[in-house]
Amino acid sequence: MERVDLSPKAVSQIINGKALYTPETALRFERVLGINASIWSSMVEHYQLFEARREQQLKLQEDKVTTWVRRFPVADLKRLKILPETRKPAELAEALFRFLGVSSIEAWENYTAGLAAAFRQSKTFTVSRDAVAVWLALAEHEADKIETEPFDKKRCTAALRDIRTLTTQTPAEFYPRMVELLSGAGVAFVVVPELKGCRISGATRWITPTKAMIALSLRYKRNDHFWFTFFHEAGHILLHGKKVFIHEETRGSRKEETEADEYAGNALIPKGEYRKFVAGGRFFADNIRQFAQQVGIHPGIVVGRLQHDGLLDYRYQNELKEKYDASIDLQRAASRRI
Repeated sequence: MERVDLSPKAVSQIINGKALYTPETALRFERVLGINASIWSSMVEHYQLFEARREQQLKLQEDKVTTWVRRFPVADLKRLKILPETRKPAELAEALFRFLGVSSIEAWENYTAGLAAAFRQSKTFTVSRDAVAVWLALAEHEADKIETEPFDKKRCTAALRDIRTLTTQTPAEFYPRMVELLSGAGVAFVVVPELKGCRISGATRWITPTKAMIALSLRYKRNDHFWFTFFHEAGHILLHGKKVFIHEETRGSRKEETEADEYAGNALIPKGEYRKFVAGGRFFADNIRQFAQQVGIHPGIVVGRLQHDGLLDYRYQNELKEKYDASIDLQRAASRRI
């Protein structure tokens, strides 16, 4: 104690972790013991980190952590290998923090309160804000893997014209091509399976000022829903730019959603051609197939449009639609994408 010129109390506090080394103290121990001062300083940093980690772990044992974790689709996230196979709330919370890129429950609440996205969502079922936010995070993780050119509205419009011609192809054929065409226009296109409590069909976000994302969940697994939702989200990008982002609980303004719906409908089926077909009033399977071939789209899309507009009962002509399986068709197609 005399050799380092510290009181017995000060040395005792240092040994028992009640006081930490200062740079000056580290230099004193270096002179007396011959151990480099940087080692003593490193010990201090490790001790401080240990104490901070221990304090965080204690906080994660609180009841509010258990309640918070239960707000998420834990089973789905375990299935996707995002969360570990454990029931311990502290471990699940830690994994969620790392995946979501937040440091605490409070940080997550602040983030989701200002979450901006324009999306098509069920009006019938209760939706979990946390499930929606996790789904969007999953989509963004996938979109980050896609390299894109800087966004260009003209190239995006041209890409969408080409994509419209792909509706008669299989997912294994059209999906890689959609990703390729859109990436060249500054848009990352991804399909992410729906999560429990999410009930979301699609979303549009800007990941950077020059890179947009269109994400679909394939919730209804029918080609008419898939293509309409895709062009609806594309309409947000072309018509509303970055200003379309809205708080998810408000579902966007009625004006923006109506405009996106109109864009999707007209992009898939030209307004003038559709009016002529509807005027005929003959919606038999052969007539629908003939009209679809005439305008160059899949007949299932025509059926979906007629049903949506109340011109055809939802029970009829559904055999003309195709079913897309998100877990099989698009995963197989994703393995072939650029």
